[in-house]
Amino acid sequence: MTSSIESQFNQILVAAKERRGDLSVDTMIVSSHLAQMRTFLLRRGIEFFCAQDSFGGRKDFISKVCEENMLEMKLESIIDYFLCDGQGLFYFRPDGDNYQLLFFPKDSYRAYRTQNSELESVVLIYSFNVNEPGAIDQYPQQNGRSGKKKYIRLKVYKDRIEQTISNEKIEFDDVQSNVPGNMPGATETLTNSLGFIPAVEVFNHMDCTGEASGNGEFDWLANHILYHDELVRNVRKNLKFFGNPTLVSSRPKHDIIDSGDEQSFRPTISSQAGFAAIGRSDTRNTAPFGASPIDGQIKVPRVIANLEPTDRVSYLTPDSVSGDQNLYVKQYRSEIRLALGGVDDIDIGTASTAYEIKSLYGRVAATAEKKARALFTYGLCKLFGMMILHEETMFKKSFAVAIELEEPIPPLVEEYQGDIEAYQKDEEKFLKKYQKFITTRDDEIRARLDTGDIPPGVIGLIPDGSTKVNWRWEGEVFEQSTEDVLNNSIVVRNLQELGVDSIEALKYLFPGKTDEERAAMLSGYPFRMVQQTQQSLSSFIGLLGQLYQLPHPQTPELPLASDPNLDITGFLYRSLEFLRKELSYSGRYKPSSDDPGPSKLSDADRVRADLGRPIRDEPAISLPGIGSDLPGAGGSPAAPGLPAGSGPAGFGTSGFGGQSMANSIPGAQRKFEYKQPVPNPGTTLGLPDTNTPGGTSGSLGFGTAGGTSPVFASPDLQSPSFNPGLLAGPGANAGSKPRGGKRRVSKSGK
Repeated sequence: MTSSIESQFNQILVAAKERRGDLSVDTMIVSSHLAQMRTFLLRRGIEFFCAQDSFGGRKDFISKVCEENMLEMKLESIIDYFLCDGQGLFYFRPDGDNYQLLFFPKDSYRAYRTQNSELESVVLIYSFNVNEPGAIDQYPQQNGRSGKKKYIRLKVYKDRIEQTISNEKIEFDDVQSNVPGNMPGATETLTNSLGFIPAVEVFNHMDCTGEASGNGEFDWLANHILYHDELVRNVRKNLKFFGNPTLVSSRPKHDIIDSGDEQSFRPTISSQAGFAAIGRSDTRNTAPFGASPIDGQIKVPRVIANLEPTDRVSYLTPDSVSGDQNLYVKQYRSEIRLALGGVDDIDIGTASTAYEIKSLYGRVAATAEKKARALFTYGLCKLFGMMILHEETMFKKSFAVAIELEEPIPPLVEEYQGDIEAYQKDEEKFLKKYQKFITTRDDEIRARLDTGDIPPGVIGLIPDGSTKVNWRWEGEVFEQSTEDVLNNSIVVRNLQELGVDSIEALKYLFPGKTDEERAAMLSGYPFRMVQQTQQSLSSFIGLLGQLYQLPHPQTPELPLASDPNLDITGFLYRSLEFLRKELSYSGRYKPSSDDPGPSKLSDADRVRADLGRPIRDEPAISLPGIGSDLPGAGGSPAAPGLPAGSGPAGFGTSGFGGQSMANSIPGAQRKFEYKQPVPNPGTTLGLPDTNTPGGTSGSLGFGTAGGTSPVFASPDLQSPSFNPGLLAGPGANAGSKPRGGKRRVSKSGK
């Protein structure tokens, strides 16, 4: 694809994604297909729910995250970018007591993976505005916002997050900015409290080898779409040029065309003398000042008199768009929409009944369902599963602190200065203590849940087995009529009469509900099922009585029921078993999760990350020609002037090979990322830009402890001041309420 064609095609995509009306686009194929996919992808709405939710807290948690991030309002734009770009990245970050849920298009992130196709690091770049009253460099935005534009880059690793805020635009391909010390702006390194990369990359197209191509929905049809755009442009030009009829006459122009004035114009004195201006018509025959009717068109009198037999006056109406041209444009558009997996809505007029319309749109529904699985099943659902996993981890940690159960700290090999035997002994002791700690904590959690006595100050979600999250549509595009519902109910009744299980039969009537929800719906009394089962049971008992009354043909001294081949006792048991099942439907508990979850740091690496040291359990991948300072490498790159392996300046404390350095720079503990919130893309902060020399703000200019802007409270589980009543000590108050009051606690009464 040449640069000019690529530029024209990108203009069409940008106009559709950003909904730009100022761009010159004639074809509506991209916009129509996106509108159709949005309709069938979202339908009446998307609902996320957990496969296992015994306490009901997970559903409330997911609903709260979606509501606070206004996910429903963003889904349409997410679908547009996802289909046009072919890929995207979902990312979340704890922000105080909440979660920031963001989606980044293809041009706003870079993802680096390991040999096992796991995310090793993620780089995010976006812009936001900062209020600066009275400043000269105000940049008005398209959405009406104004302010000083800033750019932020986030490098997310499993152990740390490096965030840089700059007044200059940050590019991914800028080689100079990737060199340590050359990055413009202020950089701050924070500890990733999650222990994993909270991001999920979604793809629209994947080839047969499983490789994510990242191609957009329309990339492979770029030439066809551009050709259709040219066809439509030519049709519009023809309509504009040939749309008005042409007046053809053998009479003079002034006899047929009305000037538009009631009185005829009077020529000027100069024109009567034969003078005329250069480039202007003679005013003896035309209006002197170029007067024209209000509508800008010529006027023809209703009555034209004094026509000779040989005079001809008529309108010539050319065929601006021929039938063949119109049919070709229409067929070409339909073929492109068919190749995209959709249906051209203009050609849908061949359907005469509602059933035919649903059948024709079945292809659209199938295509949209595949896109929905790529976006929701492998994207948002996995992201929500990570959130739930983190919430359960917070519950376990806060529960251990609340019951004063001390968690053992793993030993670090770099602190033993080469004494491997001492390290192995301490590691064995740690494993025994940790196993005992896990057993005691799990037993206490089960005991407290049985009694319903959750200690005060416990935050997060109660561990509840599988963390898998599913999704479903809240309604279909085409509503079912009463006749459709009645036909489905008849099918359900016929299936039940054939002996099909009630939960399986109800799938035809409630296809969007889970088996547990269908079982909960069957908690009523099925009087008809009981009546029919009772009648069949009475029939079996009557048949058994008749068998006892009739003699056996081969042995007349014995009744017919004595024959083992005629034993119907099993039928009686089967009837009672079926009746017992119909009266005792209940949900099923899934004790474990099939989802392996994200790749997390080890316990020792979590301690190193909290101390600001480089991690050791995940060494950098060594490939030919590639160094260990790649994004996402296990060890941090060496800072200028420090030995290799010492980590970033001011953070690393380990020397060569991970050993302790005698005269190294003293380390400093990093702050956690939830203590340092970041703005959402495209927002305008209502605080002044404090990133000026001599200011009292932190290194990033806002949101730091030394700045004037507010900082979210720290959910540090070991801090008595922020968690009163959990630990005894200064600032603890046994009678006070836990921090947050209404923090996410999953129905502690249960």
